[in-house]
Amino acid sequence: MKIRAIKGSELEKTIIKMRDQLLKEENEAKEMIKEYCGYMPDSIGYQWALGMTAAFSCNIISFNDPDIKPNNLVPNNSYTDRLIWRPTQRTKDGKEFIRQWNRKFQGINGDVLSEFGIPVMHEKTGIYCHWLPLEDEDGYYLSVGSSLLDRMPSSKSDQFFIEV
Repeated sequence: MKIRAIKGSELEKTIIKMRDQLLKEENEAKEMIKEYCGYMPDSIGYQWALGMTAAFSCNIISFNDPDIKPNNLVPNNSYTDRLIWRPTQRTKDGKEFIRQWNRKFQGINGDVLSEFGIPVMHEKTGIYCHWLPLEDEDGYYLSVGSSLLDRMPSSKSDQFFIEV
């Protein structure tokens, strides 16, 4: 489901800021991996929890070229459908890389979205919702699970409209 920001709204400005942070951190993460292993990754997975999203994970690194054998990375055997890499935790360099990564990439905090009537955490149940700030040809929006709609106090807003 998409919660699309109305052009010129405060929510749009907030989503733009979040989207810019996401892209900036993704590029920084890719550069950090390239410096560490010698290859630029094609994609990096992310995690979400406790109202945060886009916390890039150094344990979900992929390269489109299957012949790449990156230095200092080992296969992440948690994934069987595609070769995914992660830093090894058995070396001093690997432990330091992971420590620096975790300090640097904390994700995007969604608390501000509640000011616009979008609860990334339902106060009564404590249930968190996955969300991600995105952009397409029609503008900026939040990609959210449809269950969020059940927990929203109102789907009427001058800040957004909902596309199902």
